[in-house]
Amino acid sequence: MSEKVLEVHRADYPESFLLPDKSTPVTGETKHNCPGYVTFANEFSYFMDYSGQGYGYIHKNEGWRCDINYTLADILTGYAMRPCVLAETPEGLDRLYQAVGFPARQTFYANPDKKEHLNNEEMKDHIKYALCTLEQPVILRPVEGRFFGAVIIGYKEGGDVLVTFGYPPYFAAPDNRKPQIAEIRNWYQNNTTITIVGKRQAVRPVKEVYYEGIVQVRDYLHAGVHGKDAHYYDEWERFLRLSMDDMIREVRRLRYVPGAQMFANELPQGEITDQQIRQRIHAVADPTWCEMAERRYYIMHFFYQAAQYFPEEKEALKEIEDHFAWSNTIMGSKYIKEAGHDPVTAAFENIEVRSRMADCVREFREADAKGLEMVEKLLTRLRMGICGLPSRI
Repeated sequence: MSEKVLEVHRADYPESFLLPDKSTPVTGETKHNCPGYVTFANEFSYFMDYSGQGYGYIHKNEGWRCDINYTLADILTGYAMRPCVLAETPEGLDRLYQAVGFPARQTFYANPDKKEHLNNEEMKDHIKYALCTLEQPVILRPVEGRFFGAVIIGYKEGGDVLVTFGYPPYFAAPDNRKPQIAEIRNWYQNNTTITIVGKRQAVRPVKEVYYEGIVQVRDYLHAGVHGKDAHYYDEWERFLRLSMDDMIREVRRLRYVPGAQMFANELPQGEITDQQIRQRIHAVADPTWCEMAERRYYIMHFFYQAAQYFPEEKEALKEIEDHFAWSNTIMGSKYIKEAGHDPVTAAFENIEVRSRMADCVREFREADAKGLEMVEKLLTRLRMGICGLPSRI
């Protein structure tokens, strides 16, 4: 956790307040916002863009608007390079905000068992302080119906009503270019958290931010291919090659689906039937590794964006971009076509189908190993040829 970012005292804040919208306007070129399912990356994007501190957008492929803030969040935290549906880490989030110039952030909890607990009135004061004094949005979780994140941009009735900002996912609205601005009441619940980010200090040159991103791509791919995360590939490939009866026995023994590290993966306590276990396996078989397609999509976009800052490596960056575009298809189409998508179909019961899906996992890991090799060579050249950039590789 970062150092403490604020000392809040009660002040004469207005009864209502709305932070000015400084976000990047949508142009006629924009037909769709790119898919953005990752909650913390959306929160970072909304925080940066709404306050006018963001990096903007890039258009590619028939009017799709790719969010640079979202891409940097995926990369700088390490999230995009990890296998399986692994959550972001506090260390990764600290690294993200610090990399773009924010020295500290702090999360507060409504849950009285947490060290950084705030009661209702205290939390209101912290929200008002961030909005009115720091002039920055506040990250709020959870927000009902906003599964992919939102931020607080204002309040009414002394804080009893909060005004939230975000965008809908592309599949949930006829036009996801239009932001969702909604008022919410009864927001203070036992599971409520707010995160307040300290004022931005020195803004690093964008080239340095992308260099740091390349380092993180290297570090996290190495952990996946050769290090602490390698077992996720091994577990999922091995599990897919088992008979269905053996898969069920394995899950019953472990009380979770191996290789499918994700939220709510652990089985409930008590007796559970074979059919319930089968349903759980079917539920996680697609999203566990399908999400790898979106993660590689954003690695691809990261290197596409980075090319403008390292023109001397334009060809190498294009090769890396193309490589991750290809690895995206391994899990984004090749894996999915075997047994359908969210959830899998009855074809998943066929061991020959699962064997081909296991082949995809192995091929995907090999693609990550190749990508790692390409990034390592790129970093070596950057270290040798570019003055003024950090030398850590």
